Amino acid sequence: MTTPVTAFVAFQQVAKTYANGVAALRGVTFAVADGSCHAVCGENGAGKSTLMKCLFGLEAPSAGGIFISGRAIGAAHSPRDAAAAGIGMVHQHFSLVPSLTVAENVILGREPTRAGLIDRAAARAEVRRLGERFRLPVDPDARVASLSVAAQQKVEILKALARKVRLLILDEPTAVLTPQETEELFDRLRHLRAEGLTVIFISHKLREVRALAEHVTVLREGRVAGDAPIGELDDATIARLVMGREVHAVRRRWVQSHGREVLHVKSLALSAADPADRLTGVTLRLDAGVILGLAGVEGNGQRGLVGVLTGLRKASGGEARLLGHDLTRMSTAALRRAGMAHLPADRYAEGGARTLSLTDNAIGGAHRGPSLGRGPLLSRRAAERYAAALLRDYDVRATGPRQMFSALSGGNAQKLIAAREFAARPKLLIADQPTRGIDIKAAAFIRARLIALAEQGTAVLLITADLDELLSLADRVAVMFGGRIVARLENGPDLTPEVLGPFMLGLQEAA
Repeated sequence: MTTPVTAFVAFQQVAKTYANGVAALRGVTFAVADGSCHAVCGENGAGKSTLMKCLFGLEAPSAGGIFISGRAIGAAHSPRDAAAAGIGMVHQHFSLVPSLTVAENVILGREPTRAGLIDRAAARAEVRRLGERFRLPVDPDARVASLSVAAQQKVEILKALARKVRLLILDEPTAVLTPQETEELFDRLRHLRAEGLTVIFISHKLREVRALAEHVTVLREGRVAGDAPIGELDDATIARLVMGREVHAVRRRWVQSHGREVLHVKSLALSAADPADRLTGVTLRLDAGVILGLAGVEGNGQRGLVGVLTGLRKASGGEARLLGHDLTRMSTAALRRAGMAHLPADRYAEGGARTLSLTDNAIGGAHRGPSLGRGPLLSRRAAERYAAALLRDYDVRATGPRQMFSALSGGNAQKLIAAREFAARPKLLIADQPTRGIDIKAAAFIRARLIALAEQGTAVLLITADLDELLSLADRVAVMFGGRIVARLENGPDLTPEVLGPFMLGLQEAA
């Protein structure tokens, strides 16, 4: 077989079938041009990550060929071989050692030595040099555990660049980044591409794909559903290729009437070491059946507010009441009993336990219910039936309730956490970045379920960095800036991202 002379990587009829009979890839063929930014799109479980793992040597294809600079890789292709061929990969969930410094992580496995000892000065100098060259500045002596997610991603990229990569694979790189951090990442990637680096960019977000990529390949059910220059495809066409059908936007019919007050927050304050979490006199009201959208540039107190409301942090002043009860004095278990549910921003760190089964994750908060056991004893059979029903009702793609949570794709993990929280039929749901990092179909599904929950009388506090999502779901919008509410706005046709912008940047107040 021959490959295009301009292709740095070419996939030809690549297939991957696992021992359990699951076919993840079914004859994938496309090429990535040298020096380009190439996007790979598809819903969760479409085969994107599996294909990249085959390229990086973490998986072996069952059939077909992968060519790097025109040369076929062997069956024993490993990450070491991939690195030797100039391929680096930044995974969605980072592979850094939190207890080590930035420099120690960057040099791990290829430590410079002097007089038989690790030359730490040389390691720090290399990190500074790479940071300056690629515009990725980071303190080489900082412990990775102390860094923000965006800074940890810089370290992952530096770690790859230190190995003189020619191709950088980024798997959902913006799933855990704020919009500002995303734009900074894109600026760096454009700079790297200008230096001749080839980038494969896996993403669900069409706006980001269009902003960065020159070419897009769409995978669906392990096959190539589309492959073309980005300029030849509009968003509706890409979405249709991803889903296999037309995708209709989910939009809420705005509710104007006031129901029973569910959440009452007055002059709430939080003292925090991180200024991004501090609250200075937050006041808001949320009624039954209403979706209140919380807008704001991330780092203006949203995380602190969610922490206080969910019992994870203690307020330093003011009051917050759930159906008239002081929630600042309640434990997380007591809050759940009082009718609160929480869909957290990080589905792995806060939402689910990777090392437990889907059943164990699905019954959290419901495990003491009479339907799952008798007295202190839990019925595993009843628990698995309960979990299986949630998997079915929320279209969670899994082999069954005994599968490990860690084996789920991002979108399916998010749907399972949503299923668990929504099944509690809460009086108040705090939905924090509910669709971040998941595909179009999963996002539409969760948005529709949020609307249905509100229509059943649940009060929903929606925190999202996606302004399109916020404006399509929220009945009312509160804007946070500098740890306080600076605007309270009714949603409607005249409320647009352009109207919200000045409030989000602190240039205007309407509170």
